[in-house]
Amino acid sequence: MRRATVDVDLERKLVSERMRVARQTDIELCVAAQTAAAARRELGSIAHLLLRRRAYRRLGFVRLSDYARERLGVSARTVQAAAWLAKRLDALPAVGTAFDRSDISWTQARAICSVASAADECHWLDLAARHSVEDLERFVRTARAASDACPAHDRDPDADADENVIDGEPALRLRLACPARIRGLWRWAIELASRMAGEPLSDWRGAEVIAAEGFSGRPDVAEVGERSLVACVRLPHGKRRSTGDAHTGGGAVGEVTPPFDVSSMPSDVAAAAAEPLVRVPDSAPHDAGNADPFALDTRLVDAMRVIRTSEPRIGHLLQIVVSHRFYRLLGFRSVEVYVRKRLGISVRKAWALLKLEKATRGKAAFGRAYFEGELSWARALALLAVVDHENADAWVTRAQTVTVRRLGDEVNAVLQARDILGTDVRLDPPPLDAPLTSLAAFAKYDRGARGPSGARSVQIGAHAEPVAAAERVAAAAERVAAELDRDRRAASEFCDVEVRFTGPASVVALFRDVLDAFQRPSAPRWTALEALLLHVIDSWEGAPRHRDPIFARDGWRCVVPACSSRRNLHDHHLQFRSRGGTNALWNRSSACVAHHLHGLHTGVVRASGRAPDAIHWELGVRVDAPPLLAYVGDRLCASSSMPEASSMPNARPVALGR
Repeated sequence: MRRATVDVDLERKLVSERMRVARQTDIELCVAAQTAAAARRELGSIAHLLLRRRAYRRLGFVRLSDYARERLGVSARTVQAAAWLAKRLDALPAVGTAFDRSDISWTQARAICSVASAADECHWLDLAARHSVEDLERFVRTARAASDACPAHDRDPDADADENVIDGEPALRLRLACPARIRGLWRWAIELASRMAGEPLSDWRGAEVIAAEGFSGRPDVAEVGERSLVACVRLPHGKRRSTGDAHTGGGAVGEVTPPFDVSSMPSDVAAAAAEPLVRVPDSAPHDAGNADPFALDTRLVDAMRVIRTSEPRIGHLLQIVVSHRFYRLLGFRSVEVYVRKRLGISVRKAWALLKLEKATRGKAAFGRAYFEGELSWARALALLAVVDHENADAWVTRAQTVTVRRLGDEVNAVLQARDILGTDVRLDPPPLDAPLTSLAAFAKYDRGARGPSGARSVQIGAHAEPVAAAERVAAAAERVAAELDRDRRAASEFCDVEVRFTGPASVVALFRDVLDAFQRPSAPRWTALEALLLHVIDSWEGAPRHRDPIFARDGWRCVVPACSSRRNLHDHHLQFRSRGGTNALWNRSSACVAHHLHGLHTGVVRASGRAPDAIHWELGVRVDAPPLLAYVGDRLCASSSMPEASSMPNARPVALGR
């Protein structure tokens, strides 16, 4: 009896200790989330000025996406959403005050700002205080559905970020097991699709382009479009059903237990949780007319540095909450509910932070650089696929040395080499400034034994001399034997990887239909993907060459560092021909029309040296100070290592206001 009493007392002490640790972890996690939210508002206030004046162009960037990725390490949508919310918080003083006092989270503020006005903002704040985040968002959807008076420029650019929606459609994931060499072909096909589209494409957009190209080359007997047609028909029905749920209040799920209330904490702990966060100093009233682009850039980088050091801590503490299931002790039925209601961040962001937190384990250099804010979000995500405990130092050094664009190219080249050449290939970074070549040709090593496709045989035979009937029969028999050998080898190949992407329902349905068109009876499913990829690669690589060899040499992209453009390319002379420059290939490079006309020929961007690997770049050229950024190729270098402005062949003074 006494032993049972001791066991009960010990169990109570353990439960009490777990609750104490859970509460303390929750407090620290909320403080980190509020710190990041305060810095995000500061980021939005500054970004609003940057966007209003397009000041990033004066810094040497012609697109917001390029500037945001290279300088801030986030997407353009993140910057636009922060700027939109900061503008709306300034227009709604009560909501802005509540947000600054941490009475509402970032998610609640975004929901309220999407529908509230100065007349009813107090009503929405009252709803936010009395209802959960899910209920508040349902009320917002109902209010927006009842009134479409919200102008397009006042809408949240990140409104669908937390929903399972892509491009206005339900998001579906396609997964297809295949040999590693097929994934190497997939990477190369996505690269070619980006060249054809004239811009970098995500996997699902690349899949859409590949499916469209495959649709044009499908066999005559194949029918394509049934799945995509059904998916498009189902979309209006799904939207009507979701709208009906929003109006009737269906789908609301209550908490398992009452959520943990800060007021139940000890007084000193509650004070620490409610204390306003002043990690980012308040700025003086913004003067849009006199805002210097370089000063805006400095303030944006400082705000991102606060976010960059807060997010790793959020991921670390959230990992503790998830692994020990502290969210249940705090009264939340799931991690998703805890993240949205307690931290005020999106579920997708939370899982990404957890993924990065797990990736830093056992990788001291990578973890140290990530937690100290030395790696931006974009660079850290790019390294996840290749970094391990042996090459972490090398990859972190490389990430701090080159542009995000070059880092992504190097990671993709290493992964493609591993897929095509086998697991013996190390994932170490390639030599610095080394040219990156595609190994897609090796993935097609067995095509020679297969013989040409039937359609190509007919096309070749139409232009060939008539052959004897016996030779035609022999050729047909050889093709049949090759087909049987191909199917036999396909059945014996091991599917050790997956090709997968998440995209709109109609795109996934179209891709599946095109795979069906290339599917052979009794053959593995991945052979249809192989046939589709070989078809589109042959079609795109077989296109007539452009008369200007510079574009193909430079990979059909603008070579200005950090630029993502692949369309409207110009042939730029590093040393202007009006100043004695030659027409030799080493004096010519590809540049997008925006960089060519508004950067290189206005003096905001300067270039010298020899193409393609030894071009010296200066972005954000100033008269009274060093340039904002200096590169040799895609390698970042100190401004002092660049040639003096007076010795540059195309030097010209630039006014600060330009």
